[in-house]
Amino acid sequence: MPNNTILSQMPIDLGDNLKLRFATPDDTDALAEFNVRLHEAENVGPSIQDLMSEDHPTCQARDFTVVEDTKTGKIVSSMCLISQTWTYSGIPFKFGQPEFVATEPEYRRKGFVRKQFEVIHALSEARGELMLGITGIPWYYRMFGYEMALDMEAAQVIDEMHIPKWKKEETETCRLRPRTDADNALIQELYANAIESHVFACPRTPALWEYEFNGRAAGSDARHEWRIIEDMEGTPLGYVQHLQWCIEGFCESGAPGANLMLMRMELKPGVGYLNLIASLLRALWKKAEATPISPESKKKKVTGIQFMFGREHPVYQVLPKSIRTELPYAWYIRIPNLVAFLQHIQPALEKHLIGTVAEGYTGELKISFYRSGIHLKFHHGTLKKIADWTPDDIEAGDALFPELTFLQLLCGRCRTAELTSRFVDCWTNETAAVLLDCLFPEFTSEVWHL
Repeated sequence: MPNNTILSQMPIDLGDNLKLRFATPDDTDALAEFNVRLHEAENVGPSIQDLMSEDHPTCQARDFTVVEDTKTGKIVSSMCLISQTWTYSGIPFKFGQPEFVATEPEYRRKGFVRKQFEVIHALSEARGELMLGITGIPWYYRMFGYEMALDMEAAQVIDEMHIPKWKKEETETCRLRPRTDADNALIQELYANAIESHVFACPRTPALWEYEFNGRAAGSDARHEWRIIEDMEGTPLGYVQHLQWCIEGFCESGAPGANLMLMRMELKPGVGYLNLIASLLRALWKKAEATPISPESKKKKVTGIQFMFGREHPVYQVLPKSIRTELPYAWYIRIPNLVAFLQHIQPALEKHLIGTVAEGYTGELKISFYRSGIHLKFHHGTLKKIADWTPDDIEAGDALFPELTFLQLLCGRCRTAELTSRFVDCWTNETAAVLLDCLFPEFTSEVWHL
């Protein structure tokens, strides 16, 4: 690592008795209190303590940055980097997630967050992370080189009034029971099978699985619970994963209520949702009624079940028609070296062409970002070249993408036709439009991140 990087300068004197440094385990309680207060969420405290406990498989106290008032010892700004491994169509790559960004109100607009991002980005680069992503408030992180480009939190919601009622002549087909450690292997296998077809996913190592099942603090907002779906004879059929609280939402009448938030649900091969759905919904509703409402919520009544499975999931096909669709929000995505990332996922890009009209394609593709660009060269469906390219004219190239809009295509949130209709300075020729859509398929699932 070069000695002139910002990492080698830490800690950094910011003037006015303020110092930017990495956190230590001794900062845990102060950072937990700081984040609970600034994010106005009690369950953030246990999450911070988990990340700083030295027990988390990928994050430690030194992955937090803090701006400290050295005169009082008070922390006035902080953030962290949660490193993990994601996959792109099965190809693993290192991914960094900046999180828990907060600054005391009286210290805002002084550049503290920007300076910490410089440190976090340098730390991420030193770890070889090819992509970074943030879940955060609208617009803000665009200032630091991020684009809202990857779907998150697309959902289907069913309200209590539409849960199928049990009829005397009806035989229940399944039920739910709590997970035990004997079920862990089944959950891991079903999860691994499910994400094989996902464009983006976050696999778990054995250490991470153990942490997910038994390591997170009871009050952490990152802790999930599992229920095993079994038939009436006790044979496991699959699993459902949900938050430990019901979260505030809106019911069909428009009155605010709370929903049981289902994060994942998978069935074993050979088992379908059609025969199970009525019994499954009744069992889920029973669980919803028994699940406490989030401590931050002022709502007293559970009103629905929210399936947080992305834009597409097999269970959506059999849900009652009287459901509501929650459109996706988006991850902020940053790819510091686009050529390096594309080179890393080259086998996946070539695989994406197979079975499409672009299979076996021979030709070139020049993608312009106006001031920079990328040159791709294909020979019979194989990518022979992925390199930086500088347009010699403002209209040069087979496809033109302003700012960071290309990331929306790469991450599968938009198709080329959507981008060219939304941004008048986004343009592709006919061949490029087809080729780009084949190279970068839609992402319609949800990433279960760390």
